[in-house]
Amino acid sequence: MKKLSFLLFISLLVLIIFSCRDDYNYDPASKPLRFSKDTVMLDTVFSTVRSETYVLKVYNQQNDDVVIPGIYLEKGSSSQFKINVDGFEGNSSNANNFQNIPLRSKDSLYILIEIAPKSISTSEALADEDLIFNTIGNTQKVKLLSLIEDAEFYFSKSGTKEISHDLFWNSSKSKVIYGTLKLTNNANLSVSEGTKIYLHKNASIFIDSGSVLTLNGSLHKEVIIRGDRHESRYDSLPGNWDQIRLARNSLAKVNHAVIKGGNNAFYLEDNAQLIISNSKIYNFLYGGIYSIGGNVEGKNIALNNCGTSDLIALYGGNYDFTHCTFANYWNLNAGAGYAVYLSNSHQKSGKLQYKQLNASFKNCILWVNNYNSLYIDNNPNAPFFYSFDTNLIKNNSNSIHVDTDNNFIHTILNKDPLFYKTGYSECLLSLTEDSPALGKGNLTYALSVPLDINGFPRTSAPALGAYQE
Repeated sequence: MKKLSFLLFISLLVLIIFSCRDDYNYDPASKPLRFSKDTVMLDTVFSTVRSETYVLKVYNQQNDDVVIPGIYLEKGSSSQFKINVDGFEGNSSNANNFQNIPLRSKDSLYILIEIAPKSISTSEALADEDLIFNTIGNTQKVKLLSLIEDAEFYFSKSGTKEISHDLFWNSSKSKVIYGTLKLTNNANLSVSEGTKIYLHKNASIFIDSGSVLTLNGSLHKEVIIRGDRHESRYDSLPGNWDQIRLARNSLAKVNHAVIKGGNNAFYLEDNAQLIISNSKIYNFLYGGIYSIGGNVEGKNIALNNCGTSDLIALYGGNYDFTHCTFANYWNLNAGAGYAVYLSNSHQKSGKLQYKQLNASFKNCILWVNNYNSLYIDNNPNAPFFYSFDTNLIKNNSNSIHVDTDNNFIHTILNKDPLFYKTGYSECLLSLTEDSPALGKGNLTYALSVPLDINGFPRTSAPALGAYQE
């Protein structure tokens, strides 16, 4: 009985082995292969940080089963790219060189591609290499490309990296933040033009009381602040990082910055101060500027696609905006999607608190996808002063009477400003040639901000909003 069982086992094993050996009689491929793409563009990566995985499909166009005589990376074992061919990984022992890879008739195989970049000596470098396929009489190549950024990383095992001394960042290296970067002890962080700051998921910048953040970009060399995922599907989404938080009595001075893709761009505590000009704030889960009793001065700023509101001003504070564009085409969920939300109260520790609010909007545009661009919550327990002078506003609210409220003067009501592009991945809030906002600005206010966000003069026939043309 045991002998019979053993013979049955051997017979079954032989059957399994020979049924799996279906590649012994394949001929080498004699016709060109077909590929899902001729160039694999890997997204930008930081030096020493491995990329995500990309897929290349290789198709056998012949009517016969074949083997591909050779698949290999041009630079062999010294390549920064990593490949996995049909389940087998390239490494130093095989020098990223695969031979006699079977491929059935009219079938395909998968090649998985990553890059594990090495340190670089410049701010950016291009990784450029061919993935080579040898068949009988043919050599075919698929180009592999990736941009590598030199980066400096800020993180701490505790989750908070404290900076207690003055610090200067320039564009020679990108800055990547994990956890919280906390500026404390009255320190100043100054960021020069062209610098890129990336924040990992849930990461934030915290400016403690008495400390100062200065983002000093310039036209065409803006300071960029965004999430650290470079892939295009993440680049345009909100919620990729947390926020820049300004503690009580802290200060942020911002000029020519592009900030996108977090929970809030700026979160101000009571009596924090933000002075911001010539900047773009796009794609935030809650607010572009979220202030709890803070103080904000804005000139030539463009905001769009914020889930609750571009500007959220709670618990009073002081707000002065000239030639700003508050657009909101939010459609990712049922968020309120206001342009401006003003309130002189705030719920704190289970108790409603009140504080005086002063808000002024001059030569601005407030326009949204929803019915109302503006929300006003005026609690009688604290003063509420607001002025809207020469603005384009969308309003269908029964509680806000733009036509009869003396705080609104020279208002263009419910006329689409006709922005150029309003999407998450492509946003350009300049005005098309038929826009009702062109030439409608107050010249006195325009002369206080004589150049628009792109440096064009607005000293005659000024347009509303941040863009003159």
